[in-house]
Amino acid sequence: MCGIIFFKTADLVGIRDFYEGKLGLKLWQDQGTCQVYEFGNMRLGFCLADKAESSGTITFVYADPAEVDAAYTRFRDLATSRPEQSEFFQIYHFWARDPEGRSLEFQCFIDNVEPPREQAEIIVLNPDQTKPKLLLTRMIPESGIKKLKQVFEVHANIADLVMPRNEVLNRISEMDALLCLLADQIDREVIDQAKQLKVISNYAVGYNNIDTAYAAEKGIAVCNTPGVLTETTADLAWALIMATARRIPEAESYLRKGKFRGWEPLLLLGQDIHERTLGILGMGRIGTAVAKRATGFGMKIIYHSNRVKELDFEAEKVDLPTLLSESDILSIHIPLSEESRHLIGAGELAMMKSNAILINTARGAIVDEKALIKALQAKRIFAAGLDVYENEPQLPQELLALPNVVLLPHIGSASLATRSAMSELAAENAIAIVQGKQAPARVV
Repeated sequence: MCGIIFFKTADLVGIRDFYEGKLGLKLWQDQGTCQVYEFGNMRLGFCLADKAESSGTITFVYADPAEVDAAYTRFRDLATSRPEQSEFFQIYHFWARDPEGRSLEFQCFIDNVEPPREQAEIIVLNPDQTKPKLLLTRMIPESGIKKLKQVFEVHANIADLVMPRNEVLNRISEMDALLCLLADQIDREVIDQAKQLKVISNYAVGYNNIDTAYAAEKGIAVCNTPGVLTETTADLAWALIMATARRIPEAESYLRKGKFRGWEPLLLLGQDIHERTLGILGMGRIGTAVAKRATGFGMKIIYHSNRVKELDFEAEKVDLPTLLSESDILSIHIPLSEESRHLIGAGELAMMKSNAILINTARGAIVDEKALIKALQAKRIFAAGLDVYENEPQLPQELLALPNVVLLPHIGSASLATRSAMSELAAENAIAIVQGKQAPARVV
């Protein structure tokens, strides 16, 4: 047995735009003058009437306070209060309203647990004033921290959140080294505060979060972690290729919702991968690893890169328009720069096949996210698989609502072995610079 909460509405079109388009609820039933939406175990119905029924509260329940905070970030324009712990009940919640004036509550139940706060917790892991100081903006795997402790007095943010910018600015002046993440914007303001900083070691391959030119001008080395995450990220790109082409998340959701009635000839038809054309935008380390895996599927491989690559498998270098128009699957593997920002926009998406799939495990802003959403909504391309986004960690609600896109939370390098190797390389980079040696992976 299941239950449905029904409301009267004077505007079914507006209701659908709001509850499906804005909030991302799934449309469960559409009977013309009556629509029913799903949110977890809740079903919410709206029936057409002359006047809207706006009394009562629609409550969306989440598993933990972090999800409530994320909902507040997405729906801030609807909110009528900020997230807070209730004075009367053991809940963490905020209030909002829908277009017809109904009260919306976004909440989670808590058991005397303080909701998460946007506050770093900085501690010195190994107090030793004889050692140079390193600021670690977020905890990394232990193997890297062990290396850091041998050389540095490590000042670490142990809170499970990005280190707030004001904390970085307040602490950077006395640091000799900085080990940071992509989410940390190390710009001129931070660098100007870094009076004795010798090295910025980025826990990532990309370094678009760092003003490398200004760091070099100030005599500060910048290092990254290339190579160690190549194969793991290539694996993840292929996971997205398989998931999007064969509609794996849709199929699993379909089965879990009890809709599976047995084999059907037209059920969840996807795209073949074998013997199709794989296009690689950027044939660097990761692009090459992704392409090499395609040989096992008998795929034709084309790529667009600055120069012809010497490869141990067959692949053809083509111009960008040819790459876009001929690829059945387009996988992006270029760094983010001013030249590559929004390189894939509305015009480029229009050049792709209607059955094409776009995969992005590089940087979100390489793709114009708004243009991609429109292309997916119009089914101008078949699907997309994304591990990166233009404004992480915020995602447009329109993107979350689309069934033909597979979304992952930036986990391209997220294997135990790879993240440990990254932490060790990042530590070795910082150690080498402060000791006056050549760093294993120095950018500037």
